[in-house]
Amino acid sequence: MAGFSLVAFTLGGVVYAMVGHHLPGVFQARPVDFTRLLVYLNLDTNALLGTSLQIAIIVVVPFILLGNVLGRCGGSAKVAVVGSSLFGMISGSAVANVTAVGVITIPLMKRSGFPAQIAAAIEAVGSTGGQLMPPVMGAAAFLMAEVLQVPYAEVMIAAIIPAFLYYLALFLQVDVEAAKRGIAGEPAERLPRLAAVLKSGWYFPIPFAVLVYALVALNWQAEYAALTATALLIGLSLAFGYKGSRISPKQVFTAIVSTGGAVVDLILICAVAGMFIGILNISGLAFGMTLQLLAITGESLALMLVVTALMAIVLGLGLPTVGVYIIMATLIAPALVKVGVAPMAAHMFLLYFGIMSMVTPPVALSAFAAANIAGADVDKTGWTATRIGWAAYIVPFLFALSPSLLMRGDPLGIAWAVATAALGLWLGTIGVVGYFYRPVAGWARAAFIAAGVLTLIPADMFPGAIVTDIVGIALGGALLAREFYDRRRALHI
Repeated sequence: MAGFSLVAFTLGGVVYAMVGHHLPGVFQARPVDFTRLLVYLNLDTNALLGTSLQIAIIVVVPFILLGNVLGRCGGSAKVAVVGSSLFGMISGSAVANVTAVGVITIPLMKRSGFPAQIAAAIEAVGSTGGQLMPPVMGAAAFLMAEVLQVPYAEVMIAAIIPAFLYYLALFLQVDVEAAKRGIAGEPAERLPRLAAVLKSGWYFPIPFAVLVYALVALNWQAEYAALTATALLIGLSLAFGYKGSRISPKQVFTAIVSTGGAVVDLILICAVAGMFIGILNISGLAFGMTLQLLAITGESLALMLVVTALMAIVLGLGLPTVGVYIIMATLIAPALVKVGVAPMAAHMFLLYFGIMSMVTPPVALSAFAAANIAGADVDKTGWTATRIGWAAYIVPFLFALSPSLLMRGDPLGIAWAVATAALGLWLGTIGVVGYFYRPVAGWARAAFIAAGVLTLIPADMFPGAIVTDIVGIALGGALLAREFYDRRRALHI
């Protein structure tokens, strides 16, 4: 479906390039001869042979190879224990993450007492965020680095706080949902012993540590860092093995060969996306779209962000994250920068909402995949995933307007922004779920949500924004004090 959608977009672009010069106003295209269009789209380095295809082949393939080798070594199961976020940063695909990890986590959650649709929704939201998770993230992040002309390490560092807030919100949501339903953790006898787990696969974190060090400290190109980490992983696996068995050279060869099959879809998507970018360039549509968006929104920053978020989600209903990002980065990013959003924040905003389309109905692909594993209703799972991931729809607006949440600014300001955002997520989650130590209903739920939203707003978001933090903290503190007081009084009755 994703491939057909992108092809349809591209064919529509070809038609536009041929007849667009007859359109009025800012949507009028340059006259383009059909023969010149064909040559340009297939041979020019701004089209088929452009950045998106180069990044897919040169940069993304080594990271997919790393993931395949990890799977052959037994490491994917190890990562599954840690969580969907870590596997997702290797696979770079929400649906692949659900399929690989959900078969383990969803039955465990159902056995613990979570209803099928909630278990599926939790896995869907967790899997989707893997493309935001440093150090690897997804293929779109490498494209972002190339478009912004910055080292990949800079994109990775900017994504740390948004990814932390994403998974913190999910953790809080799961914790409060579990408390509301009286769900306890797994019995101790069912849990693997920490010493045994560490002993059997102690070396798996080493390649990732080397990967991060090479990217950040040595400022290596991403593909060289990934190949170095892969070579180290192969060497350690050959030397030490996993759970008593060493990986064989044949398995290494199989992992390399299987990488070719795994990247075919991605390379084709990036190739077609490159052709679409070529159409935008040769026709002038990208520039016209920027002018039209500025005119429609009246250059209002808030309205521009809302329109952009909706467009990214709608595009994501039929396109993969890479396709959404490429189209939005070409058409919309210049308009966001024009109204005052920093380039890194603008592109991260587009990536974030392109990813969130995976859990947003009516076509929530990762939620649907999780629902099939859980045996849950597909539509209900999609809407439950939207509720569970509520904070993920708010966080992008915060970092688009606050550089502190992208690691920009003084350390004290960054720490304050993260601390208040974390508190805001907790307060908001209590209101959304409607539970603290007891059910919270009516005005108290609305008050918790209001306190959470106020506290979420970073102090550097606009002049005087520190006041919203103070009001939110005061309101949240009063609500929590009331809950603790009522609980203490109930215990003494």
